[in-house]
Amino acid sequence: MPNTKFSLPALREHLRRYLWIYLIGIAVCLVGTSLLWTTTEPRPAIDETVTVFLADISSNPDPLAPVAQDMLEAAQAYDEKIKLVEFQNLSFTGDDYTSMMLLMTRLTVGEGDAFLASPDATEALVRSEILVDLEEYVNGGWLADYGLEPYYADWTDEESGEHHHYLAGLKLDSVDALIEMGAFNNEGACLCVAQNGGNVDATMVALETMIKDLTEGKYAAANDTKPAA
Repeated sequence: MPNTKFSLPALREHLRRYLWIYLIGIAVCLVGTSLLWTTTEPRPAIDETVTVFLADISSNPDPLAPVAQDMLEAAQAYDEKIKLVEFQNLSFTGDDYTSMMLLMTRLTVGEGDAFLASPDATEALVRSEILVDLEEYVNGGWLADYGLEPYYADWTDEESGEHHHYLAGLKLDSVDALIEMGAFNNEGACLCVAQNGGNVDATMVALETMIKDLTEGKYAAANDTKPAA
């Protein structure tokens, strides 16, 4: 019959044999708790959130957190219902079917308000016919002080034969702070706005603050991290 009487030597021997099991159990509990909190954490409604996706093969939204806070303050000054402005990574490669499906899903549910989009992602967004024509906004002075070159979509739908030509985005090649901060590769990329996010005007205000912060070097100078691959 095993000795079940408690003693310090018995406890030490028990821990020597089985401590690894307890450590694994604790780790599983911590990971499970974190996952449960992340998946059930209350979030503002879509029309109360401005989400900017970094659509590229590799990006890092973390360095842009201070910029998002400035954007939130500007958006709330325009529309007090806005409760959250955030950057999120959206891994995208042009030859990956999974990437395309993920992008389309995001667009369908209206989660993405704006995109910092790689050339491949920009082309996919254009063909989704979900983008805001920025002509009216740019002609009205939106981002006029920052010298961003226009990107015009010019393509023909193979099925319908319908030709599309509109101002689909603004080129980000001059916004080097993005790569200097290690957030996003701006070479050949575009800033695009989705029309089904539910708060286009507040998004425009937030994006103007974003470009102001990035072009004036408000945060890039303090960041020594290498650019995203």
